[in-house]
Parts: sequence; structure tokens; C-alpha cells
Amino acid sequence: MKRYKIRTVALAIALLWIVQMVGVSAASAAEKLADGTYTIDYVIRQAENDNVSMANDYFEKPAKLTVKGGVVTAQIQLNHSKWITEFTTALGGSYPAAKIVKNDEAKDTRIAQFTIEDLSKPLLSKIHVTVPDIDYDHDYTIRFVFDQSTAKSTGAAASSKPAATTKDNAASGSSSSGAGAKATETKATGTKQTTGTTQQQSTAEAKPAAQASEGGEAATAEPNPKTGDEAPIGQLVTVLLVSAGCFVGFTIAKRSGRQKNEHV
Repeated sequence: MKRYKIRTVALAIALLWIVQMVGVSAASAAEKLADGTYTIDYVIRQAENDNVSMANDYFEKPAKLTVKGGVVTAQIQLNHSKWITEFTTALGGSYPAAKIVKNDEAKDTRIAQFTIEDLSKPLLSKIHVTVPDIDYDHDYTIRFVFDQSTAKSTGAAASSKPAATTKDNAASGSSSSGAGAKATETKATGTKQTTGTTQQQSTAEAKPAAQASEGGEAATAEPNPKTGDEAPIGQLVTVLLVSAGCFVGFTIAKRSGRQKNEHV
């Protein structure tokens, strides 16, 4: 009976461990965002503990995220820009300076851009704060903690399609040649056809430009963040196999116990 109990407990523990691993994998898949642009809330905490840093008031919320090819880039507005003389974020073991994409001296703000390696983990950052009026000059290490549950899609990733394809150019050239040939028949007819061809070309050229200026924010369905629906099927199959093994092992152990009791 002791062996039977030990085997049952061991099988149960193994089953629970596998189920937990599958759950962690599914949760990790749900945290990944599809290519596109998002807004996301965050809080800045101190490096040594979970207390909110004083620097939290200097950074505007929410942040803007751009996901492209699995790479996450963030843009955040810094208030009291003149006070924050240095702003770096952790990336691959170093602390590169955040890129300044916009600077408004009149409002004393600037928008900084940086890469986030893992959105699910706190992002370390180093800042240097200088306030000349009160003779304040200090370095700080802070942590950006992003709340992934607040991520909201604001548009699809920008399209990299060319303005016009080779086939379109060839078709446009053929239309122009045809219009030129017909223009020799009569002056009035030629003028109308040439004008119509020019308008068609202008319309065709204007469409890609309009699409490019919209930056993927056209009236199309916006992609939502990926969910755990794409959990690895192989792991689920493994759970089923282990469950079946546990059932078979339990049944064999139970029969063996009965046979021993009958012999006794």
C-alpha cells in the first residue's frame, strides 16, 4: 500500500507541474503584442523597492508603443525637460541615451524614444536631475513598470508598400500612348482624351500618397493584442498524454493492490 500511495502522489505532482508550465507558456504568449501602435499605462518606481519614485510626476502618461517585427519601441513625454539633463534606458547590458524625437522649449517638454527588450519586466533607467534655482544636482536609477493589461491598439503597423508598381506604370504608359494616338484624329477629341488620361494618372498617384500620410490609421479593422488562443498545441497534447498515463498507472496500481489483498 505504501508503494501505491507513493506512486500516486508522484504522478499527481508531475501532472500539476506540467499543467503549470503550460499555463505559464500560454500567459507569456498572451503578453506579446501584434505589430501596430498602442498606448499603455506605466508607473515609475524606485530601483531598490516598489515605492513610487518622485520622477513619476515628470513623465507624461500614457506612453506610446510601436511594435514592428517583435521589436517594441516606446515614446514618452518628459515634463520639466530642462531639469532632466540625462535620460538613459537599459538595453543589452548598456544604457544608451534615449532619442529625442520632439523638443518644445516653450512648454519645457520633450518626447523621448527608446527600445524595450521585455515589456513584462521592469525597465531600468538612469536620469540626471538638475534644478539650478535650488542648487539641486543628483543622479537616480529608476524602474519603468508597464501595465500590459492597459495596452490599447491605436492602429496597424505602417505599410511599407511602394507608391506604384511596375505593372501600374506600364499600364499608365500604355494609356498615355493610346491617348496620344487618338489625339491626332481630331483636336477636340484629342484634348478630351488627354485631359481624362491626365486626371486618371493624377488620381492614381494621389491614392498612395494619401495612404502613406494616414500611416495605417485608415478605416480598417484595428488588430487587437494577441491572446492565449495560440498556446502551443504540442504542450496541450503532452498534458493529455500524461493524464492518460496517470490514469493507466492508477488503474494498474489499484488492481495490483486488490490482487495482493486477495492472496493475503
